[in-house]
Amino acid sequence: MKQISRILFCILISGVIFSCQEEDDAFYKPDVVEESTDPIAIYFRENFLNTYGTAVRWFWSDKNVDDSKRVTPAYRDVCIPMGKFILNYWIAPFEITPDGKTFMQEHFPPEIVFIGSPMYNSDGRTITLGYADAGARITFTQVNEYDLTNENWVLLQLRTAQHEFGHIIHQKHNLPNGYKEVNPENYRSNNWVNLPGDVQQNNPRVSREAISLGMVSNYGTADVQEDFCELLSIYITSDENEFNERYIIHEPENPYPQLDESGNPVLDESGKPIMIDPAEDAADMNAGRDLIAIKLKLIKDYYMDLFNIDLDKVRDETMRVINEALTQE
Repeated sequence: MKQISRILFCILISGVIFSCQEEDDAFYKPDVVEESTDPIAIYFRENFLNTYGTAVRWFWSDKNVDDSKRVTPAYRDVCIPMGKFILNYWIAPFEITPDGKTFMQEHFPPEIVFIGSPMYNSDGRTITLGYADAGARITFTQVNEYDLTNENWVLLQLRTAQHEFGHIIHQKHNLPNGYKEVNPENYRSNNWVNLPGDVQQNNPRVSREAISLGMVSNYGTADVQEDFCELLSIYITSDENEFNERYIIHEPENPYPQLDESGNPVLDESGKPIMIDPAEDAADMNAGRDLIAIKLKLIKDYYMDLFNIDLDKVRDETMRVINEALTQE
């Protein structure tokens, strides 16, 4: 009986070994995923995926949008133009700097999503212009309005890109040393939505109160991260003189003469210069401008020290391509 049991046991064991050997001989064959031959997919594969490792989600997928949002997909005919816009207006200005190519290849987001329409938030008052998701994805909205001759649209998209890209940078490398200590008491959290637009109504909305607090936009008063990204994005996408006039140069704090177009004092009937009273908040505005200047220097030094990126050159090239398109007939 014991002999029979041994024989059966050996037969069973040999069967198991045989079965395992059969499985080993069957090589694993992964599923073959065919690359899309759609011209749009080919364009983004060649210009973004192969160069920057970035997947561009130009097609509609509800996985890319929060269920609480109502949005419209991007039109096919704006997808490739939008890709060229990103290459020429966002990427190229960085890549003219000595280490810009390496910087963009190392930091460009792994994923970009196109949304055709605005993305309204649950408060019913504000819209999400775009957002960065854990340093991995940047979402563009309103791409169906593509128009390089529309300055508002161009600035909206570029400021969205630069703002969200700023989040990717500080999430990976932290904020510049000392940035958090410049004006920590001046942030207003969600109350930024209640600030007026007495300087500029939109794109971005700016109030004198925000500037007095040391921020370049109302949204920048939300917290230190948004402050960093707003200052970075608005600086890169602004004319140098216009930026300085609004955010850097002090306004008069004492009565000053009214000037004509030639810069000469305007005289009253008695021949005396007509004097203009300064704004009541002029001193606060100038104090805020000093805070902005401090933080701007920290950002410029940060980009130069960490990445060898001269933000002045990035700004100059960005404004060149913007103005070139705007002046085309």
